[in-house]
Amino acid sequence: MFGNKLDKISKLAAKRDAGKLAGFVGDGKPEVRLAAIDALGKCEGDDAFNALVPLIHHADRDVRIHAAGALSELKQPRSRPFLEHQLAQEKDAQVIKAIDEALSKIKSDDNA
Repeated sequence: MFGNKLDKISKLAAKRDAGKLAGFVGDGKPEVRLAAIDALGKCEGDDAFNALVPLIHHADRDVRIHAAGALSELKQPRSRPFLEHQLAQEKDAQVIKAIDEALSKIKSDDNA
């Protein structure tokens, strides 16, 4: 069952089906959740963005790290305020690093 979910996430990512991928971000298995978050970063549009933004504030630091990376992959300037807000209150050094990298990537993409 676990392998089937990862296979399904891979197929949905190839189709860039953010709507269905978003259904996996609340899965009980961390590997499934993180794979879905990473896959959302490869999608485009509002569905992916709207699924990722709340995850920046998630209680699980790995979710926050992956959400920051996925938002940077979307390359949408509207991600910046959400990332900056979380950065201002974030305590975990690894999450801070991930958010800094995401902001840097979004900034450099905006200026390109």
